Amino acid sequence: MMTLESTHEEVLAEMERLRVLYALKQTLRYMSKRPDEHSESVAEHLFAMQVLALYFLPLEDPQGKLDRARINELILFHELGEIETGDIPFHKKNREHVAEEQRAAVRVSQRLPESMQQLALERSQEFEERKTPEALFAVAIDKLEPVFEMYEERVLPLFKRQQITRSFAVNVKREATKNFPYMRKFLDAWEARAVSLDIFPE
Repeated sequence: MMTLESTHEEVLAEMERLRVLYALKQTLRYMSKRPDEHSESVAEHLFAMQVLALYFLPLEDPQGKLDRARINELILFHELGEIETGDIPFHKKNREHVAEEQRAAVRVSQRLPESMQQLALERSQEFEERKTPEALFAVAIDKLEPVFEMYEERVLPLFKRQQITRSFAVNVKREATKNFPYMRKFLDAWEARAVSLDIFPE
């Protein structure tokens, strides 16, 4: 059982248990195969966010004040614009990329069934504005999820290959999780492990 007094070792063990469900991200349907190089679709990221939201919600919100259905909707629609723009890695994304993604979200929402259009666009915009408690939770999950994806040692050379520094990798996640102490514990444990494995470029 996770507590705020759990050690890094205990947190990492819990991370490995959560990552059991991550195996579904690599279990392809119809007996198809994926290249050996690490890859992840946006939909797989959304699935993993749902796993983490389910885990962290009772820890971070024990009184049940957050709207779980709203969080699920925020997760589902927050990458709406990437249907057109594709995913741009966080360390390469600039303000114009963000603005174009938001414009794309409007266009994509208009192609959805009429009954879904308004909800999809509203949740996409709510996520970007980060003003509601549910949006802040979903953003924290979004920023934390890659440390679960980037846990396997075979994936870690990506940081040096892509020249992703420690500050670039961690600072935005630290800001997003500042009001979520359990998420922060996982980030801290992952960062300590990453440093011990020397994954970051000089």
